Order: sequence, then C-alpha cells, then structure tokens
Amino acid sequence: MDRSLKARTRLVMDLRKIGVPSVPILGRYNYTRAMPGLEAHRHPGAIEICYLVRGRQTYEVAGRRFSLRGGDVFLTFPGEKHGTGGEPEEKGLLYWVTLHAPAYTNGTLLDLPIPESKALWTALSRLTRRHFPGMSEMKNRLDAVTDLAHQRSSPLFRITATHHLIGLLLAVLSSHAAATLPGRGQRFEHVSSWIDSHLESPDDLTVECLAQVAELSPSRFQAVFKQETGIPPAEFALRARIAEASRRLARPRADVTSVAFSLGFSSSQYFASAFRRFTNMSPKGVLRKNPG
Repeated sequence: MDRSLKARTRLVMDLRKIGVPSVPILGRYNYTRAMPGLEAHRHPGAIEICYLVRGRQTYEVAGRRFSLRGGDVFLTFPGEKHGTGGEPEEKGLLYWVTLHAPAYTNGTLLDLPIPESKALWTALSRLTRRHFPGMSEMKNRLDAVTDLAHQRSSPLFRITATHHLIGLLLAVLSSHAAATLPGRGQRFEHVSSWIDSHLESPDDLTVECLAQVAELSPSRFQAVFKQETGIPPAEFALRARIAEASRRLARPRADVTSVAFSLGFSSSQYFASAFRRFTNMSPKGVLRKNPG
C-alpha cells in the first residue's frame, strides 16, 4: 500500500464514485490508541464485512457481544442494528466494506451477470455465523482496492478493483466454511494463565520469559503467538495488566498511583498514558465513574 495511505489514521471511501456501484463504503482505520466507540446504526439493504487485521475490537448486535481478535471476520446483515456497545474503537488495524444487495444495482453485484450476482448474494446472506477467522489474503485485496481508489492511474482500475472485491467475498465464504473459531488460541492457554498470575511482575512478562513458558525460541514464539491471538505477546500482556487495572480502579477507595505501582508500572504518568491508549479513558475517569 502507498505510504501516505498507510499513515492515515482513518479512511472512508465511496467506491460508487469510482465506478463500483455495489460498494458505498470502504473504510479503514489504523489506530495507535483507542478512540470513541461506534454508535449503534443500521445499513438497510446491505451486508457489512469487517476484517480486523490486528488488535482487538468489540461489536454488539441484538444485545449480544462479539470479541474480535486480529485476523477475524465480522458480518452484519441488512438492517441489523450494531455498534461497539459502549466500548471504544480499539488500537489496531481494521477494514470494513458495505455491500449493497443486487436489487440496488439493477440486479447485478460487482458487475457479475445476474445469475452469478444472485448466487453470490444468496450465499453471503445465508451464512450461519457472523464471527469467524479470516484469511491473510483479505488484507492484500483490501490494500489493493484502497490504493486503486486513490490512484486511478490505470484505465483498468475499475476492473482490477472489482476483481479484488470478488476475491474478498469468495475468501469470506471459504473462511466461513473452514471456521474453527472455538478452538483457536488454545495452544497458548498456559501462557495466558502465566500472564494472569504474574500481572504484578512485569519482569516475568517479557517476550523471553513467555517464550520459555511456551517452550519456543523468542522469535518463533512471537510469530506464532501473534498468528494465534492477533496481537504481539508484549501487547497481550500489557492489555491484561490494563484490564486488571480497570478492575482495581473500580474498587472502593481506589487510588491511581497505588494501582499503577501495584501492577508494576514505572510511573503513574506512564500508566495513565498506556491506560488511555487501550481504553480511551483516563484512570481518573474510571474513578469518577465509580466513586468509592
């Protein structure tokens, strides 16, 4: 992807303006810190496909919450009310695509003939799971479409963009068919347990220490752990410490400095910065929500 686009925190494009009538929205955020949550909304007559490249994200549909990790796909179907359920849009990289039903574009979907358009839309509409692991090729296709939407340098850009979007939809169908979400990540349950039992000892949460627990070399551990969980091990451990800090700050008569030092943060300033990065709130804001 073009460097200038990679550096953008948030992009939202209407692909209808570049000749792809089926896709009113292609969005991308690349946040280095948590941002305000997504208000509940609907997309009448459209399926929305989210692909979380890395990080974490929570969505809520019909009162049910879904916790995404890096590499996951999340779908909402026409007219469903959805948002982040009061949670922030988290630190991470996420794409979302809104796909209009063929009825909005004279019976066609991404310029496919009408029978194929109907078959593809029907297959997507009938998926029985909305949350499942995706494929790494999804990012490559979404990166390519994002570049094409901004460059428009080739007379074939519309054909190429449509090709990548069709490939994306086929990858969604293949991923759904191969979904193994419930068992994913079990390989590192013992590492997660180690982290939970050493939250007050950052020296025990280094990549080298966690690699020893996993019985892997540090380099191999980092690569496999990120593939399994969607985030690097150091960030996973930091998120666990921040989550525990949130619980402690909610206790009666909690104190920010005491909580920070009890979890091994070197200063209350660094703690506050890390806390805001992952929660979009300050520690003092949590105290105000839970007066002791």
